[in-house]
Amino acid sequence: MDTSSILRIIEASKKDFETISDSVWDHPEVCFKEVESTKVQMNFMKVRGFRITTPLAEMKTAFMAEYGNGSPVIAILGENDALAGLSQKADVAHEDAIAAGGNGHGCGHNLLGTAGMEAVYALKTYMEENALPGTIRYYACPAEEGGGGKVFLSRAGVFDDVDCALTWHPGTDNRVDNAGLACVTFNLTYHGTAAHAAVDPWNGRSALDAVELLNVGVQFLREHVKPDTRIHYSILDCGGSAPNIVQHTAKVMYCVRARLSADMEDVYRRVLKVADGAALMTETTLDPPEIINVYNGFVANPTLDRLLLKHIKAVLPLDYTEEELAYARRFQACGVDKDAAFPVNMVIDERLDPAPVGSTDVADVSHVTPTSVAKVSTAAIGTPWHSWMVTAQGKSSIAKKGMHAAAAVLALSALDLFLDPSLVAQVHSDFMEATQGAAYHTMLPAAKKPQNFE
Repeated sequence: MDTSSILRIIEASKKDFETISDSVWDHPEVCFKEVESTKVQMNFMKVRGFRITTPLAEMKTAFMAEYGNGSPVIAILGENDALAGLSQKADVAHEDAIAAGGNGHGCGHNLLGTAGMEAVYALKTYMEENALPGTIRYYACPAEEGGGGKVFLSRAGVFDDVDCALTWHPGTDNRVDNAGLACVTFNLTYHGTAAHAAVDPWNGRSALDAVELLNVGVQFLREHVKPDTRIHYSILDCGGSAPNIVQHTAKVMYCVRARLSADMEDVYRRVLKVADGAALMTETTLDPPEIINVYNGFVANPTLDRLLLKHIKAVLPLDYTEEELAYARRFQACGVDKDAAFPVNMVIDERLDPAPVGSTDVADVSHVTPTSVAKVSTAAIGTPWHSWMVTAQGKSSIAKKGMHAAAAVLALSALDLFLDPSLVAQVHSDFMEATQGAAYHTMLPAAKKPQNFE
């Protein structure tokens, strides 16, 4: 494989993609509202000869940029959404918002989507230079942060003709990230009868009592679920602030996670039974559950994972200047790994079966087509993700070096797939073995639509 040509193309276009990454950082937009981010990416790809398809799955900030024809069809996934409340000045090693309460790229998605574009652009250039057949696609996927954009894309069949999907995520480590807990987030609302708590409490039926009994019941349920199950909750509406009124309404949000989608769905049903029991005990009524979002568990693909790991090991670790290391030490001092000997993680974790610790909508794509994810360090060691520290480092040279490295890993992995049909066949064999040919399934209600920006 001509590795040097891919690296040459990436080197020659670095500045273009650093400008795009900075532009996305400068316009932090939350889920389904990635208007400026989408515009800058889509215009770049259109000018460079990609066929653009938008919207996708009724999402105005989703688009596909495509080059080539025929098989294989290789997709690289990008994300552009920021997080609310994580506004932060660049390169400042203490919390200092640009705009109080504003948005910020506290998950590194300005790097994530840009590296995906960079990889696809490098592949297009290589395919043109070498008359290489096949189809390469970049998908701009909205609303990873809580909106589940890839769930809507998967449900709409957007990935049905894709042979393999690759993506990456910024972080503080270097590895294959092929694990994710299935997750359902939902609201439960109780309705009771208001009464004065001193004058006639016997006439009241407390919706807040129902929520509290539900929470107690779920605490007992925790003993009887599998070890990888997680159950979280937050009371959204406690029925008011007056203690002398029997609360006639109350609302709680629950999140149920498990490694396997079937286990998550089972625990979800059991929580609903506890919720029904709380309504019976308090003589209140319970609205049907309002599902906010649902992610499936991740379907790992050993062949695709090994391919990504091969190129992670080829591209990493990176070299850093003394100035960059001094920069990283300033942020290391604010993080959770202050005693680490080196301020940037240089270790490559070669495990291919990491324990899942969170949930992602990339997992839904893995139920439709073989999928794998790389993780590349873009911030000082010990940087807590979804924090102001991530936003602050998002325009640094360390972040951009990680972005270019991730683009190289994705492009080189995809090129292997273009050049070796037997590799694609083995990837598909792994996928069929893992899924047993089952059709894609999601608990997301058919009536649930993306929350498009108007």
